[in-house]
Amino acid sequence: MGLNSKKEKQSPSTKEATSPKPWPDLPSQVITTIARQSTLMDNISYGGVTKSWRVQPSRCHATKSGKSPIPQLYDHCDSDQSHPDTFNISFLQGSYWWYGRGQRRPSQYPCVHFVGYSNGRLIARGYEPSQYYLWNPVQRSYSQLPHWDTTVPLKHAAIIAFPVKHVSQSTVPVFSSFRHVGLSSLSKDHDHYIVMVLTGIHHPAFAFLRYNSRGGRDTAWSKQDCTLVDPNSSHKQLMQFTNAIGFKGKFYALSLQGTLAVLEYIDSEIRITGLSKKRAVPNCVPSMHFKEYLMESNGEVLLVFLISRKSIHRVENVEVHRLQLDGLSWEKMENLGNRTLFVGTNCCMSVIASELGCRRNCIYFTHQTGDGWWVYDLERESISPNNAKSLVWDELQA
Repeated sequence: MGLNSKKEKQSPSTKEATSPKPWPDLPSQVITTIARQSTLMDNISYGGVTKSWRVQPSRCHATKSGKSPIPQLYDHCDSDQSHPDTFNISFLQGSYWWYGRGQRRPSQYPCVHFVGYSNGRLIARGYEPSQYYLWNPVQRSYSQLPHWDTTVPLKHAAIIAFPVKHVSQSTVPVFSSFRHVGLSSLSKDHDHYIVMVLTGIHHPAFAFLRYNSRGGRDTAWSKQDCTLVDPNSSHKQLMQFTNAIGFKGKFYALSLQGTLAVLEYIDSEIRITGLSKKRAVPNCVPSMHFKEYLMESNGEVLLVFLISRKSIHRVENVEVHRLQLDGLSWEKMENLGNRTLFVGTNCCMSVIASELGCRRNCIYFTHQTGDGWWVYDLERESISPNNAKSLVWDELQA
């Protein structure tokens, strides 16, 4: 079945360059539901990465050897540091810091730009480029991380958690004390956590630090290079990671050219323990741009593509792929069942449709546009403007 799309156009956003960016970027009805059920924060994953083809895949020319070169991608660099980030949820129980009733934003709030979210923590840059924090928006607490080397780019951050019983005594880190404001354990089942940062380059490729729920962390970031050639690079370039998610005690990271790598913490370092054979790119061609989102959904890792054939400001197709952990392969999904996905400009989220009251087997998205949310129906393979009343039940409209 071909893709059907209504004639309504998605137009670029006209917001002022310095206006705050609300996080998470989700429909207001979903924000209201999260405010009432803070546990839904666990369903949110951070942002996405926009990539563009250097040459449209269908137009690649054969080399002298007669073989077609591998089409190459480049990072569109859609992160905008001119916009400060603001947290967008007012939790109804306990009241949020400055969004609570009658409360003002506290002067000591240190975070300006968010660079990652997982395991209930936002990773955020402070007013100084070298300052980064772990921030728990539900428990209203934050902790300062070691200073970051500003000569190294910071592309994306993710967190994994693991029980202390799964860590051998020889690798249990000895932490120093650190500035701590009301930090508490994220989970009763986990005690140790690793924050990993992707740089988008290969020297260093990533950095990590360890911390625990009792108020301890490494005193400095541990940086590591990547010496592996990206199998999907035409010029045999080393792997450069641009997107990652923490899942079941491991990191799953995508390279610039779409190679999936499994990264594990072993013997006090991050090791690449597996590479995918199939490239993570949309099946739909031709296209010039796409934005990819990694998210956890119902115990699976999903990869969502918002695909643009010409203009990066117009989404013309949507694809969802499921990671097969056994062979590290991607399987295109034709049906989400009772699930609904939300894909915003700076986050993504998976929900059970019947529990939230929204349309099942759909993907709601907004993509650098100023005209609200759109919906992609997997069954009909169609894109249409979202009808607010079809999103959630009537109680949330009151």
